[in-house]
Amino acid sequence: MLEINDHFRVIERAVLSGSEKTNWRTESWARCLQDYKLDPSRANLVELTQQEIREQTDAFDNDIALAAGELESTLGMIEGGGYSAHLANRNGVIIAERKSRDSAFYLSSDRVGMVWTEEVGGTNGIGTSLKQLTPTAVYLTDHFFADLTGGACAAAPFFGPDGTVLGIVNLSTRNPGLPQLAHRVVFGVAQITAERLETSYFTNHFRRFYTLVISLEQKSPAIIAVDSDFKIVGATRHARAAFRLDDAIGTRSLWGVFEKIRGNPTIEYLCENLRELRPLGSGQLLGVSLKRPLTLGALANPKIAPGAKSAPAKPARKITTLAECAGEDPQMKRNLSILKKVFGSGLHVLLLGETGVGKDTLTRALHYESERATGPFVAFNCSAVPESLIDSELFGYSGGAFTGANKEGNLGRIVEADKGTLFLDEIGDMPLQLQTRLLRFLETQEVMPLGSGKVRTVDVQVVAATHQNLHEKVAAGSFRQDLFYRLAGTIITIPSLRERSDLDYIIRTLLDQLAEDEPVRLSEAARKALLGHSWPGNIRELRNVLTRAAKLADGGVINVDDLMLVQVKTKAGPLPALHEIRPKVPETPQANPQPQPIPAMPGRAKVVASQAERSAIIAAIEASGGGALACAAALGVSRATLYRKLKQYDLSLTLRSRH
Repeated sequence: MLEINDHFRVIERAVLSGSEKTNWRTESWARCLQDYKLDPSRANLVELTQQEIREQTDAFDNDIALAAGELESTLGMIEGGGYSAHLANRNGVIIAERKSRDSAFYLSSDRVGMVWTEEVGGTNGIGTSLKQLTPTAVYLTDHFFADLTGGACAAAPFFGPDGTVLGIVNLSTRNPGLPQLAHRVVFGVAQITAERLETSYFTNHFRRFYTLVISLEQKSPAIIAVDSDFKIVGATRHARAAFRLDDAIGTRSLWGVFEKIRGNPTIEYLCENLRELRPLGSGQLLGVSLKRPLTLGALANPKIAPGAKSAPAKPARKITTLAECAGEDPQMKRNLSILKKVFGSGLHVLLLGETGVGKDTLTRALHYESERATGPFVAFNCSAVPESLIDSELFGYSGGAFTGANKEGNLGRIVEADKGTLFLDEIGDMPLQLQTRLLRFLETQEVMPLGSGKVRTVDVQVVAATHQNLHEKVAAGSFRQDLFYRLAGTIITIPSLRERSDLDYIIRTLLDQLAEDEPVRLSEAARKALLGHSWPGNIRELRNVLTRAAKLADGGVINVDDLMLVQVKTKAGPLPALHEIRPKVPETPQANPQPQPIPAMPGRAKVVASQAERSAIIAAIEASGGGALACAAALGVSRATLYRKLKQYDLSLTLRSRH
């Protein structure tokens, strides 16, 4: 962190003397000094109350869980930098976060409820990005306040369907030794995340309409939403700018922008056959695809062109199938055999497994291949929503139930999932007081929204998931035992990627999904590198690695350098992952599995396995220099598992005995 006087002199020289060429940083510093009258030596940050947070979150009026899912995915792309990911609304208030797995680099000032407008926080990622409405990377001494010069943040705005700013994606770390080049890479990731969020919100907003996706020479495609008569009802920022659509929305046909297809084919026919369009007055053909509405109810009596065959409706985005989830792994095949028999039978399902193993993907596949496929699939992440808002988001509320409440009220996720499937992710993070309400609903299938005296009966298939050890949380009193057994109608443990026997199959499947537009393949060296990696982030990490590598690959061939894999090694070579020295215990599928104690191994085998595991942990600590994140990655386990093992073997990251 820079000394206060030195930092002030740098700002003064840049702003007041005019000795430095004007750039975004100098302009921001000038606003802080001259417009906001801020003192760089004193940062007076503002934190909102729980009620104010609730009001700011309600004002966001978008799906926080959707954004939090993107934040989680983003963290998987920037492992090792100590970054945390945040979502701020258009008022500069942080309303959701995904914390870094390395607490040493966590910026506590970037927690939910903190206000980061430029007027309050000086030059910073969120505030300056909001002021300029452009992506902004603030690196250490770029900050206005001297107290903040030990941190770095990369922020990017994302915009709503109407073109106004919705919020800010922010990635921050308190790592004074962070190389600036590494921060520039993270800055690019922040922009990618913002663009993905913008696209997700747009497609969700226009989910009842057809969407034309147009390939342009930029990071994200242009999208135009049209109704069944080809009238333009919405367009993304990229589409508005590229085709000058601001005055066309709601008034013009798609054929007022592009050359009309001969024969007047119906929109359903084009969903199957349209590949190119030519803008009016242009000689350039653009690659396009026309996607059906995500909400099937919007397909009202589609007409088929004469001579054209009717094509069955299908989702605009690909849903991973159960067969793809199972792959060629025996344990996953046993898991799915059980799930197919119990899903929809009235038994709730509890999925256990490390972060990134695909619990959400598996649940979606179960839903869409079950009798509940005609009903809604609703996902709710218990750790992605502030504790004070879980009650109203999950159970709903009536209009005017509290200050700032939507006048029409909110059905709540449970009611939204009626006749369908409710996926409760990260159930281990649900606050204890709300566990009682959830238990009551699971027992009665009745829900009463906040502020309402009316009880509603709901028919849902509940699937809960967590990467945490719920047995330990029950023993510690932070998770209700009766709720655990209510959820545990069927318990399924999803193996980590390093434990699966079909890694090669999974890699091929993901590559095939990525190669829809342009074929891409792996070099033999890259394939061996992927098979040898420990994959602490599991399938999510693998998907991110392959997605990034496909973008970097030259000539459609992914080489080792394109993978950008990082793995801690010792002089003797790569460290063994814990699963490589842990004896396997045969599992027998049960129609209704219940929590069971781990079977004891024969004495000699247990001792040998424990000694080998302890030795592997010690080797990892030495190789990583005592860094928790690097040590866990080397062993191929989560940090939570690492700490449990340290306690089990009476070790610490400094290799000194705890006693």
